[in-house]
Amino acid sequence: MRTRAAWVGSHEVVEVKFRPSVLPFERLLEAAIARSCDQRVFAQNDTQLAVARKRLGERASQVERYDTAKHGAVRPVNAGEELYYLNRSSERYLPLTPVQARQVNSALGAAVLGAKTAGTDARPDDFLSPRQSDLARRITAALERDRKALDKLARPDDLDALAAYTVRLERALTAASR
Repeated sequence: MRTRAAWVGSHEVVEVKFRPSVLPFERLLEAAIARSCDQRVFAQNDTQLAVARKRLGERASQVERYDTAKHGAVRPVNAGEELYYLNRSSERYLPLTPVQARQVNSALGAAVLGAKTAGTDARPDDFLSPRQSDLARRITAALERDRKALDKLARPDDLDALAAYTVRLERALTAASR
């Protein structure tokens, strides 16, 4: 139903809210394993814990039983932590859907950390349209000429605002190329 980035103690996690009647925990766990997202799994109940322990051993814990006094409870990431790698790259200026932004952020993080995303060596470009890839090249070129050329732009999270943002980006890139 939804995901959100969070922390359990010092562990960065993706909290997944799902309907077990639609997506059984076993299938969700298999998908996580297939995408190399199984370094640590925090189950919500005894049944999930038993399934996760059978596959992952001690890498599975039950979040309620996690030592919150020592490590803290589940905490959503704050605004500065959201899309950490994307917001520190030139791709932050790309007009991306929220899903694309998370995919690109994940690929950038995997490149930095030397990990694999979705079971492959995913690159940020793997999640971009040809037009977005062209914009990425133009953004890189503009920033190489002037690292502050696009400082007044901020990619919106709202899908309805992306078209207007793209027009502003195109204008800024044209101005930067002069």
